[in-house]
Amino acid sequence: MALVRPSSEERGPDGARRDDFPHHPTLVEIAQRQREIEAWETLNADGYRFAKSGAIVAFVVTAVAVFLTVTPVPPNWPWNVPMSILAIFAAVAMVVCGLLWLDQPRVGPRPELLGIVPFSRAENLHLMGEQAIEPYYASCPCPGCGDECTHLLRRTADDEPQWAAVTRHCRVCEREWAQA
Repeated sequence: MALVRPSSEERGPDGARRDDFPHHPTLVEIAQRQREIEAWETLNADGYRFAKSGAIVAFVVTAVAVFLTVTPVPPNWPWNVPMSILAIFAAVAMVVCGLLWLDQPRVGPRPELLGIVPFSRAENLHLMGEQAIEPYYASCPCPGCGDECTHLLRRTADDEPQWAAVTRHCRVCEREWAQA
């Protein structure tokens, strides 16, 4: 079974050009595009989730700690050193969260979702006309989408290759191909 599709410049026996037909993505291409979309959605989540709230909370903690450290309230003097340390750590956390909040990754436009495009009868006849002789297998992958099920069988029609004993039909992409 040939899994390589002919180039767009080749013409079949019926005179139809290959580029007259739509592109048919395989199941592998569809799964790969789905992973690309999931990766895009992960990167395009408006920066980091807790950066905004972390920056605001760190700013408030820094302001309170600096106020309590600087004000000359008599019971506060034993806590000046720990409050100063807290203010420094909160200020660093505020700067880090603020930078993460402002960071917007540039991921580009969202990739389009691919779907199965069913094969037409004319396209199936065109592809069967170009197909090399393929032996019969009980289970084989579809040359159109790659689905590896046991595909439906039927007798060949008059307009299909004379060497073929059966014609397989894929339920996923409606692709038909001949087997001897």
